[in-house]
Amino acid sequence: MKHIGNRLRELRLKNDMSQEYVAKMLGVSVQAVSKWENGKTGPDITNLIPISSLFHVPVDDLLDKENRYRIWENDWHDVVTSDDSEKRLAFLKDAVAAFPGDYTFRYRLACEEFFAAGKEADEGKRGALLLMSDDHFSSLRKEYPESALAVDMHVKVLSTLGRKEEAIELAKTSQNRDRLLMLILDGEELAAHKRKLVTTSLLNLFGDLMREGSHKALTMAETVMSAVATEDGQFLSLLLDAHVQHARLYCEEGDRCAALAHVEACRALIRSAGDAGSEKAGEEPLLYCPMMPPASKADMEERLRQYLREECFAGFAEDRG
Repeated sequence: MKHIGNRLRELRLKNDMSQEYVAKMLGVSVQAVSKWENGKTGPDITNLIPISSLFHVPVDDLLDKENRYRIWENDWHDVVTSDDSEKRLAFLKDAVAAFPGDYTFRYRLACEEFFAAGKEADEGKRGALLLMSDDHFSSLRKEYPESALAVDMHVKVLSTLGRKEEAIELAKTSQNRDRLLMLILDGEELAAHKRKLVTTSLLNLFGDLMREGSHKALTMAETVMSAVATEDGQFLSLLLDAHVQHARLYCEEGDRCAALAHVEACRALIRSAGDAGSEKAGEEPLLYCPMMPPASKADMEERLRQYLREECFAGFAEDRG
C-alpha cells in the first residue's frame, strides 16, 4: 500500500493535480485519496485502471517504485561514464520527472548543470545552465536544509555567477567554510584569510602542546611562539605563558636552576617588548589574531608578577631582582 500511495502522490504532484481533483475524477472521497497517499489504506483493485488512465501510466508503474528506482540507478551508472554531457543531462531530467520528490536525482541534475556550464563555450548556454543549477540548488536547500552537499555546491555556483557576497555569506554557514572561502576570495581578502588560517592552526598547535605539558611539548610550544611573536607584543604573552608553565614543571621536579632560567626568559621577553600597537606604519604582520590584541610591556610585567606569587615560585622575585 505504501508503494502505491507514494507513487500516487508523485504522479499527482507531477501533473499539478489536487487531491480534490483526483477524488472527483476517480469517484471517491478526498479522505480516501489522502489515506492512499499516506499508506493507511490502498485503492481497491478496481481503482487501479482508472488511476493508471488518469495519469497515463501502466498499472505496473503504480505497484513497485523501489524496483523502478533500482532500474533507473543501474541505467545512471551506465550513463554517468559517458563523455556526452547532453546525454547525462537528458537522462537526469527524465529521472527527476519520473521521481519528482527524489533528492538524489535532483542533486545530480543540479551538479551536472554546473559541470556542463564549465565546459560550455557558448556564453549564452553557459549562463542558462548556471541559472538552472542555481535554481535547483536553491530549491534543494529549502526542502533539505540539512544537506551540506547542496550548500557547498551552491556556493560554487554563486561564485561562478559572480554573486560573490551571496557566495561568501552562504559559505560561512558550511562546515567547509574555510576551504570554500579560499575558492571565493581574492587579492587582499584572500591574503588576510590565509593569515587567519595559519594563525588559527598555530594557536591550536600551541594549545595542544601546552595541554600535553611535557618538557618536549613545552619546548616545542616555546619554539613555535618564538618564531611568530613580534616585538610589539603580538603573541609574546603566550610565549611568556609557555615559559612559566615550563618553570612550574621544573619546580615540581625540584630543578630550581632550570625553573629560574625560564623565569629569566620571561623577563628578557618583557625587556624586549615594545609598546602595544607600535608596529611600523604600512607593515602588515605575518600573523594577526584580532581576538588577542598585542600585550603591552606593563601588562606582561603584571602578569609575571602574578605568576611569581604562586607558592612554587616563592623567592624567585628576589633571586635576580
